[in-house]
Amino acid sequence: MLEKRSVANVVIFSILTCGIYAVWWAYVTCTALQQQGKKTSIPVILTTLMMLFYSSVGGLLLGLDADDNINAIKEMHGMPKSDNKLLWMLLGFFIPVVTIALVQHEINQMIDTAERARMGFEAPML
Repeated sequence: MLEKRSVANVVIFSILTCGIYAVWWAYVTCTALQQQGKKTSIPVILTTLMMLFYSSVGGLLLGLDADDNINAIKEMHGMPKSDNKLLWMLLGFFIPVVTIALVQHEINQMIDTAERARMGFEAPML
């Protein structure tokens, strides 16, 4: 299940724990994204291990996997898709913590939009 988390907390905890929180976050988030998005092109364990041992490669894989699954989830719910794959892959390779923040922000926005649509405040955009 995707969770709404504070982007600032995710970044701060990732830095304070020297990346351990980022590895855990990547595992939990990629698992939830793949369960809901149903796109499993990259195994979660591979992304997690790469985040642990080679953060640049792990960040690249995270950006690739997250974009595919977030767009699949958006498509299922009738939300407009966004193409962030190249940006997230480049930032993931050079500055993985920024990719983590961007992915969490996108997840938060997606959850907010779905909640507003469920409550009747706005119809999902087609």
